[in-house]
Amino acid sequence: MEIINTKKEFSLPTKILHWSIFILFVIQYFLVYRREYFPKDSPEKLQYILLHKSLGVILLLFALLMLVWRYVGTQPIMPKTMTLFEVKIAKLTHFFLYTMMLLQPITGILMSDLSGRQISIFNWFKMPLLFTKNESLATIFYQIHVWSSFFIIGIFCLHVLGALFHYFIRKDDVLQRMTIR
Repeated sequence: MEIINTKKEFSLPTKILHWSIFILFVIQYFLVYRREYFPKDSPEKLQYILLHKSLGVILLLFALLMLVWRYVGTQPIMPKTMTLFEVKIAKLTHFFLYTMMLLQPITGILMSDLSGRQISIFNWFKMPLLFTKNESLATIFYQIHVWSSFFIIGIFCLHVLGALFHYFIRKDDVLQRMTIR
């Protein structure tokens, strides 16, 4: 297994980052929707929110690392069997995935910061507040955070459908290039 990407395949670090980000996003959605089963000011609900925020910061760091890793190294070439339309859709989907991987945690951090709430990272340390409290702006970032979460689900589904299309219809190695073997 390669340590850096090649023109043919993604490297182990790329695959680990890819699947770690996926798993963290799934956990994030679970935490957000699961917390709704607890009473408003319950300690359990607070724990879910605090964990959601901590993992959101970790997700931002992973996304930044993935973005840097993507643009510093080589990217595997797309199969020659892909049409121009498919290539454009793949590039657009990846653009939106990367945008959302950055937008989600950033809007979450700004929402907390502008609400005057420091983010505690696993109770190890607290991120400093960068802005003065501004509930109007916090509300705007909250709305962006919520609505973009639905957009991510759509883009994710398109990404998965594309991978399955390559595996079952095209029968090429696009999906296998991102699996850890």
